[in-house]
Amino acid sequence: MSGVKGGKRSSVKKKAPWLWTKDLLTSQKERLEDYSDYEIKSWSNYMINRFLSMKSDWIEIINEVQKYPISSKELYRVYRDIFPRKSQFLKYVKGKKNMSHQKWVIDLIVKHFDVSSTEAISYLETYYLTEQGKQELLTIIQSYGVDPKEVKKLNLR
Repeated sequence: MSGVKGGKRSSVKKKAPWLWTKDLLTSQKERLEDYSDYEIKSWSNYMINRFLSMKSDWIEIINEVQKYPISSKELYRVYRDIFPRKSQFLKYVKGKKNMSHQKWVIDLIVKHFDVSSTEAISYLETYYLTEQGKQELLTIIQSYGVDPKEVKKLNLR
């Protein structure tokens, strides 16, 4: 169901990070494998950690967990076991407003996450806040075979 079919976009969209955090905290699904492959592709450990860390009581726990290189499936399981299963208000703290991004990077993020340009800019601002985020963004960009000279201009290293 993913991708383009007959010249039209599929109606199935990748899950946004805030929807993943909502599902993580309230869904009855015990394992990440219980979701469709298409949904799993949109999981991002960095973005999930970023959104969950908006609750100040959880910052230290998330900081400890993210020190270890664990898979998406393991991270889902850890957070399902640690956090209470109820709706939580996670106030999102936005980055600086004066950040500007090259059009091709925004388009690439739109394509990768299947989101609007506005959401893609929000994703980019979040990625640029930490070194871990910059590394994950670099990985995404490199997966599309972008010229290394163009990537270097982004100052992701």
